Order: sequence, then C-alpha cells, then structure tokens
Amino acid sequence: MSGEREYELFITEEESQVLEALVSSDVPYSQRAQALLAIDAGSSVDQAALVSGLRATQVKYWIGVFSNSRLSVFPDALLVDIEEVLRVEVLQKSSDKPKKKKKKDKTKKKLKKKDGKKKAKGTQKLKDKKASKSQKAEKKLKNKKKKKSVKKK
Repeated sequence: MSGEREYELFITEEESQVLEALVSSDVPYSQRAQALLAIDAGSSVDQAALVSGLRATQVKYWIGVFSNSRLSVFPDALLVDIEEVLRVEVLQKSSDKPKKKKKKDKTKKKLKKKDGKKKAKGTQKLKDKKASKSQKAEKKLKNKKKKKSVKKK
C-alpha cells in the first residue's frame, strides 16, 4: 500500500451535493458517485472500491474520467432530475428566511406608527397652544373694550 498513488479530485460543494444525491440513484451511477466521494474524503483506491462495490481498476478509470469531465460523466437526464431535487431543497430551506425579514418589517412598521402618533400628539399640542394664545388675545381685546367703554361712561 505504500506504493499506492493518492488521488485528489478537488470536488466542489455543489458537485459534492450532486454526488451525494446520486448515491441513492440507480446502481452503476450510485457506485461511481460513492467511489468518487470516498476518494475525495481521502480514502485509498482499494478502500473506495470496497465501499462502492467496484474494482480498483474501475475506480481509477472513473477518477480519470471525472477529473477531465467532472459531472458530465453522468447522464444529463439524471443530473437534471438531481438538480431539480436540490433546488426544491434549497427553496424549502430559504423559505424560512423571509419570516425573519417579516419580523423586522413589523418592528419598522411599529416604529413608524409610534413616530406618526408622536407627530400627531405634537401637532395637537401646537394647535392647543395656538388656540389658548388666540383665546388669551380675545380676552385681552374684550378687556380693553370693556375698559374703554367704562372710561367713556
């Protein structure tokens, strides 16, 4: 085993998700996906062969093919089905996120309402002050008129 060559596939996160989904698919594709994931996890060719049910030479072959062609080694129809399943899963996970945004929006609305009420109260106070000033001015005028009328008499 010391002379056995180690392989690195540098599988991306997206490729890893697709390969993990392929593991539950039909036999030849699931075996290939298992072997590729095992190699990516650091397993030897022999270990990947045991896990996947392929021969070591087959594992080496699929490592080479995958290194050159990546996910296109699998049939397009199969990949389309897998990608649709993954999209649905992503959409379901992301459907929780807008709920948090709605909570934030509610607090913003509450703040706006509070601000609106404060402004309304403030405007009412201003109106009251103006009314009281005009009432005072009217009283002064009446008092002046009374004084003038009293002086005239």
